[in-house]
Amino acid sequence: MAVVKKTKASDLHSLSKKLVALLKKHYSPAGQKKDKPVLETMLYAVCLENATQEQADASSELLHKSFHDFNEIRVSTFGELTACFEGMSDPDARAARVRAILQYVFEINFDFDFESLRRKTLELAEKQLQKIRFLSSFIQLHTLQKSLGTHTVPVDDRIHDTAIWLGLAAPGSSPAEVADGLKSAVMKADTATFCDYVRCFATDPRLIPTFAKTKPPEEGFDLDEMLARATDLLNNANKAHKAHKAKPEKPAAKSKPVPKAKAPKAKAGPAKKKPR
Repeated sequence: MAVVKKTKASDLHSLSKKLVALLKKHYSPAGQKKDKPVLETMLYAVCLENATQEQADASSELLHKSFHDFNEIRVSTFGELTACFEGMSDPDARAARVRAILQYVFEINFDFDFESLRRKTLELAEKQLQKIRFLSSFIQLHTLQKSLGTHTVPVDDRIHDTAIWLGLAAPGSSPAEVADGLKSAVMKADTATFCDYVRCFATDPRLIPTFAKTKPPEEGFDLDEMLARATDLLNNANKAHKAHKAKPEKPAAKSKPVPKAKAPKAKAGPAKKKPR
């Protein structure tokens, strides 16, 4: 695996702040409530992984509206659950994670209160989350950040690709490795804001193909060029979007009126003979 060029922590902190300042000119994330119960935080993380905040909000709301309570969600069918994630990536995996989370919490508590996680040390909280089946590293880190206030940067596939494109992570790194690297690039107090704006950038439908398909050089992209490359990418995307909106649409061709069919002339019968 390639190694990103070593940079001083202070320089990384400065770069990450400048990146957020740049993204603030283009995006306006709504921000997330910090007072959600642990269990709701975990279920929201299932919705948020590899999705925009708007998509996560919509699927989370649908999940809660479609079922009477957490127990009904726990015993629901996969078909009923996947309907809450229609149009999102990996709806089956999301459904499996929702059920696994609820099943685990129910089995240890016989109810759906998971606030005990807040009272654990970071090490014990990590060990407990790792016991839940199908849980991704993104959901674990998101839960630790929001519920325990730990210094973590949750990384899903979208943010993973974007971090490599920016030069903040080495090519070939796993999402967990990227998360560990970004932790040193962002100060704890700036983590939530950084995550919100980078998510907007990483899930921008105009940019996703660039992040996913651009092959980085073996040594990774140069961090010194990060801001310039990001600025160019955003400016070009905005220009293309404006050009598309300004382009007049061709008026629909008017259909020619269909000529009315003429009634066929009645054939003349044989001439009647005059009576003598």
